Amino acid sequence: DENKCLNKMVAPTAKKTVMVLESNPATTTKIQSFLGALTVSSFIVIWLSSAASPLILFISLRGEHYKTAAFILLITIIAYLPWKRGPISRCVQSFIDQNHPKYYDGVSIVFEGGEVPPSEHRQTFFAVHPHGAFCIGWALLFTCPTMHGVRFCFAPTLFASPFFRLFSRAVGKPGSAARPSMNSYLKNGEDCALPPGGFEEATLTSTSQDRVFIKKRYGFVRLCLKYGVAIRPVYVFGEGKLFSNVQGFWRNRLALNRFGIPTIVVWGRWFFPLLPKKGVKIHIVVGKPIILPKIENPTKEEVATWHNKYIGELKRIYDEYKEVAYGSDKGKVAKVEVW
Repeated sequence: DENKCLNKMVAPTAKKTVMVLESNPATTTKIQSFLGALTVSSFIVIWLSSAASPLILFISLRGEHYKTAAFILLITIIAYLPWKRGPISRCVQSFIDQNHPKYYDGVSIVFEGGEVPPSEHRQTFFAVHPHGAFCIGWALLFTCPTMHGVRFCFAPTLFASPFFRLFSRAVGKPGSAARPSMNSYLKNGEDCALPPGGFEEATLTSTSQDRVFIKKRYGFVRLCLKYGVAIRPVYVFGEGKLFSNVQGFWRNRLALNRFGIPTIVVWGRWFFPLLPKKGVKIHIVVGKPIILPKIENPTKEEVATWHNKYIGELKRIYDEYKEVAYGSDKGKVAKVEVW
C-alpha cells in the first residue's frame, strides 16, 4: 500500500529528504475516498462534541435524559482509566492511518536529514505550522507510524474532555499542552509535538494566503533551552486551503483568542461544512533539527536569539519547498506572512 512507511529517498532540493508517507490519488478508489471522508469527519465531530460535552451532560440531567447522561459518564470513566493500548486501539489507529490520507488529492510527509529514524536519537520537539481550522496536517502526523513514539500535546481543555481524550488515547500518544505537563514530558526525556500558533494561528487561516502566528510565541523555545531539546520546524502545505474562513476584524478576534476563545468561522464542503474541501494536496515537511544548548535559566536575550533562528528556519522550509507543494507557477509567487 502506498501509505505505508516507504523510507524512499527523494530530492526536491539539494538537501536529502526521506519520504515516510505518500498517498497517490490516481490509485484511490471511491470506497477508499469515502472511508477517508468518514475518518476525517469523525475526527472533527469528536473534536467539537468534546468541547460541548459538559453542556450536553447538564442538559441531559436537567431534561431527565438519564441514559444519555450515563453514557457520557461511562465514556468519561473509560477515558480517564489507566489502561494501555491493545489490539483494538492498534486496529483503530491502523484504519485511520490507511484511510485518512485517501480523502485528499495526495498526501506526502518528508523528513529532512536523510535518515528516519536517525541512527543516534536526540530528544526532539516538533513545532507544527500552520494550525489551520482543525489541524488536519497535525492529525496526519499523529497517526503516522514514524511519529508513534512522539507525545502530541493538545490544548488542556480539549485533552480533558472525555470524548476527545478517549479517541486520542486510542489512536496515538496524546498529552496536555499545559505548562506543568510540558515540563514533565521534556524533563522525562520524551519527544513532543505542539502547534505553537494555537487559536491565533487558526483565526488567521486563509485559503489564499499562508500565515503563521509565531512572533510572540517564546514559551516552547524557553522550555527547549531549559532541557537542551532540539526543535524541528514542521510546515503543512495545503492546510489553509482545506476550509474557508471569514477574514478581517483581526484585532478583536485575536484579543478573544488570548482568553482561550476560538474565533474561526469556517466551512468546507457545501453539503457538509465540517468536511474539508476536495482537490487539496497536502505536503508536510519536517525540517532538520535546530540543536539548542542546555540552559537551565535562559535569559530573555538567549530565548529571543534562538526564537529568531527558529523563525528563520521555518521561513527557509517554506521558501525551499513551496514550489514542490504548490507547483512551479503558484509556488514562485507564494509567500508566508509571519504574525
